Amino acid sequence: MSEQGKQKKDLWDILNALGPALIAAVVAVLGIMYNSQQAEIAKSSEMRQVYTNIMAQRETSDNSIRATMFEMLFNAMFDKGLDAAERNPEDIHALKKQVMFLDLLSRNFDTVDIKPLFEDLDRTLSRKIYSPEGYSIQQRGDFFALRGELRRIGRNLSVKQLNALASLSGSAVTRFVILETGDGEIQVMKDESASNANGQALPVEIKVSDMADGMLDISLEYRKSKATDPGFKAPSFITTFYDLPYIDNTVLDKDMRVGVVLSKCVNTSELDRFRNWLDPKLTRDYEELRDSGITQYAEIRIIRFPAEYIGNRDRPYLQDIIHSLVEEQKGQSTGPGRGGH
Repeated sequence: MSEQGKQKKDLWDILNALGPALIAAVVAVLGIMYNSQQAEIAKSSEMRQVYTNIMAQRETSDNSIRATMFEMLFNAMFDKGLDAAERNPEDIHALKKQVMFLDLLSRNFDTVDIKPLFEDLDRTLSRKIYSPEGYSIQQRGDFFALRGELRRIGRNLSVKQLNALASLSGSAVTRFVILETGDGEIQVMKDESASNANGQALPVEIKVSDMADGMLDISLEYRKSKATDPGFKAPSFITTFYDLPYIDNTVLDKDMRVGVVLSKCVNTSELDRFRNWLDPKLTRDYEELRDSGITQYAEIRIIRFPAEYIGNRDRPYLQDIIHSLVEEQKGQSTGPGRGGH
């Protein structure tokens, strides 16, 4: 055998002898890499599970604290504020406590429908303000100022929700100005400059049938439905400072919800009676409106936002989502093909 043939045979013998060892080494390396990868996946999954559990526990704790706080505020309002007001209707301090409690509720529970509480207290104060007898000018003025504070709180809550909805993709806000002249004529004007509809016209017409003290009786006519459906009936309702667009909204089309917010309402007859209790910043507005022959002035904002919007109170809890996912995974693992007949 030639020298070259011997070298090839020796090389082959060496490779043949080392083959099992090389294969074992490769398998070992691959095994280590696989185990390391699985460990990383397991660690990542564990971290996600820990984070999810922490967030779920945090949500549960937060809801528990908020529920306790809500119960305390609610009980304090009805156990003390209302009883005191019923025992002494002239007690302005008891009424102030009710306003304070509603302010706290609106600041901490902005997704809870507390509109009935606001409107009930507003009616109570309005009766005291305009009662034909029983109260002095000073008392009426104090009630008037307190009602103004109550309406400011309600307006701030409504505008806060409106601004949050306006940040959604596809949302648009348009402002309307409503005037009532001395002869009772009501005019509705759309303020194009205050619209953020990104060049898209709001396909809604507003009709105001009545204006009262802090209330507007309005109807919304959706031009698309009006044009295609002769039988379309415009939704009508009374709007106040306490309408919450998260809750008080109307679906006009499959892809559009509409909410209405009353942001300003002025009755110029209040200028002479309650000038001393009016905000000095508003006095000039009252005077200019009265001098122009306007008896009532209001501003409303209409927000259009996606019909599929889900409010905070309708969203599922994180714990419920986790439970649903776990049950779904269990169903998949025991589905057809795993021990089935």
